[in-house]
Amino acid sequence: MPVPTTGDVDPDPYEPVTELETPVLLADLDAMEANLERYAAFADEQGVRLRSHVKTHKNPELARIQESYQGTPGVCCQTLGEAEVMAAGGVDDVYLSYQVVGERKLERAAWLAGKLDRLTTTVDDPVHVDSLSRVAGERSATVDVVVEVDAGLGRTGVPHGEPTLELARRVVDAPNLTFAGLLVYEAHVKGEAASRAEYEARCTAVMDEAAETVALLEDAGVPVPEVKVGGTATSLYSGRHDVVTEINPGMYPFMDVGELEARPFDVDRSDCAATVLTTVISTPSEGRAVVDAGSKSLSMDKSEHPVPKRRDDVSYANYSEEHGWLAVDEGADLAVGDRLEFVVPHVCTTVNLHDTIVGVRDGRVEAVWDVSARGKVR
Repeated sequence: MPVPTTGDVDPDPYEPVTELETPVLLADLDAMEANLERYAAFADEQGVRLRSHVKTHKNPELARIQESYQGTPGVCCQTLGEAEVMAAGGVDDVYLSYQVVGERKLERAAWLAGKLDRLTTTVDDPVHVDSLSRVAGERSATVDVVVEVDAGLGRTGVPHGEPTLELARRVVDAPNLTFAGLLVYEAHVKGEAASRAEYEARCTAVMDEAAETVALLEDAGVPVPEVKVGGTATSLYSGRHDVVTEINPGMYPFMDVGELEARPFDVDRSDCAATVLTTVISTPSEGRAVVDAGSKSLSMDKSEHPVPKRRDDVSYANYSEEHGWLAVDEGADLAVGDRLEFVVPHVCTTVNLHDTIVGVRDGRVEAVWDVSARGKVR
């Protein structure tokens, strides 16, 4: 009998979840669809565009499902590799919320711009503008360009005010580029706000400053077609501001422990569609058990630990690469071979550890999505 390959053991449609080999990344389809509906309804109510950030799942079929809920085409990507995979999968409007640097990447971006209905990318330095303009000209391509403004995260982006105006003017004057607006990424608010009122106040303050910058540009004769904001946590608050035209949340179809702990007033365990199904492989002593999902199955890049989806008598206490160490309450019924689902700590990086996402409903497999853009050339 030949040794089975990965392809031989992939989940089959309508296979019972109980038959899946573990550890395996699951998506609860009922929860996922409810999350998609919630954010789409919010965008519709506020009159803003929802452009989903596909860095979370890296799959074009899921991207097209999100487009169907959005009611408008278009996705947001974080790498050129993601953008290329989305384009190959039939997505025609891509916003790359990342700076393109290096000749080969610039050439790939210009080539992609010629294939898509629309490619938009991001700049925060004159070097980005000049190099992108040159390469786009060499390929007779036109690229839409968004200027990133540092809203307080302290990562990338130019300061508000005159620096934004100066760079926007450079884009306007550059051949083969079209100024498409501003990115104001307000993710730092998630670490500062502890209540719904604080989210509302802090997001409003960030967007008020963005509005001042928009007014400065428009008074100087530079129209600002779009103001993009993002973050699954913040977009539900920032998206209420009049200056915002588009929200770019990524984790919202799946949620995770980070969202659960940051926004207990908005998210509970039933909203968390992304889980890793595990098997108890050892119960070495009273009060302790071990499952087959460690840091190679559940990303531990943040402080949060996995949370059991449906049990309160066990907790994920520690981990190594292929082991998850559980603390078990006295009297808990847990034995070798039992299965547990854990809400993932950080869904984006957990998905990046897996080849597939298995969509499940009513205890059966309904869909299997390859993490198509994982490991692609960035």
